Amino acid sequence: MAESIERFLRRRPTISTHAPLGRVFNVLRETWRLDDDPKRTTPDSGFIATGRSASEAADLAREWTGRFARHGFDKASGAWWAVEGPHIHRITVAPRRRRSIGLALGLGAAGLAAVLVARGASGRRGGR
Repeated sequence: MAESIERFLRRRPTISTHAPLGRVFNVLRETWRLDDDPKRTTPDSGFIATGRSASEAADLAREWTGRFARHGFDKASGAWWAVEGPHIHRITVAPRRRRSIGLALGLGAAGLAAVLVARGASGRRGGR
């Protein structure tokens, strides 16, 4: 494989060894220009599919990249890739990330504190 493609694939695999089961996998596409530096350039990214089983997501990623003349699978990164003219597409399968309930509780507590502080400040002004 050409060095120009390998630099886009040298990333950590996105699938955890403790990935959940069920229809919770997404297929993500990241696209760069071949002359971009992937360490400095944010890729154009989007979902090809969401809410699939691991097997369905892997099949879809393989079929999607198979439409291009230059394509393959990089075992080290766990990503499929395809070259289309001046662009390279990196396709990964990853479990859906659920937002932590702790984040929601933290935001709620911060909002409540802001309301209480605002009420307390306006109550002190009104008493003078």
